[in-house]
Amino acid sequence: MKFEIVSVPSFWGTDLKQKLISVQERNNKLVVLFPGRNYSCELPLLYYAGNVALQHNYDLFILEYGYQAARTGFDMNDLSRVIDECYDSIKSKVDSYDEIIFISKSMGTIVAGEVYKRLQIKAKHIYLTPLVETIPFINASEGIVIYGGNDPYFTRENAIEIENKQRVFEIPNADHGLESGNIDENLTILMKVIDFYKGELQLIKE
Repeated sequence: MKFEIVSVPSFWGTDLKQKLISVQERNNKLVVLFPGRNYSCELPLLYYAGNVALQHNYDLFILEYGYQAARTGFDMNDLSRVIDECYDSIKSKVDSYDEIIFISKSMGTIVAGEVYKRLQIKAKHIYLTPLVETIPFINASEGIVIYGGNDPYFTRENAIEIENKQRVFEIPNADHGLESGNIDENLTILMKVIDFYKGELQLIKE
């Protein structure tokens, strides 16, 4: 296994140290993790997404946003800067891969959708707790949507706007973090989401 740091200058006054983990030489499969606004790739939904990717022999690109690296606040007016920096981080790497999966959380679903559009590549998506603004990207891409039944930012009414209804999965009683407030239920939800990861990654033959 090989670790590479991709350094990208950031508007927030620091160099981003994006992590690319390669499981083998000349691999043709890649998973890219897009964190949420306040949900880093070290938190459960994305941490285990990365673990499942590596176990299925995908290379793994772990993104961090400039304001996260600078440990500062974020204004949604600066979302375009986040998108630009993520695009700059991965644009030189994706061309060597034939199979790419973007796994994104919350605000990261917008970032992933915009980066995907700019790159003009073939990629699948796993959209975790998307925002309403993500719906056009969802309808223009291939993949699945997972959201919580108690998520105030993406409701059943929003899910109706997604064209491929069979690829949309609601987790009952779960909030925007795909948690319920009960530790046992949280672990059950996490295992269910991990099963979704495994199913999507296994759709590509190893």
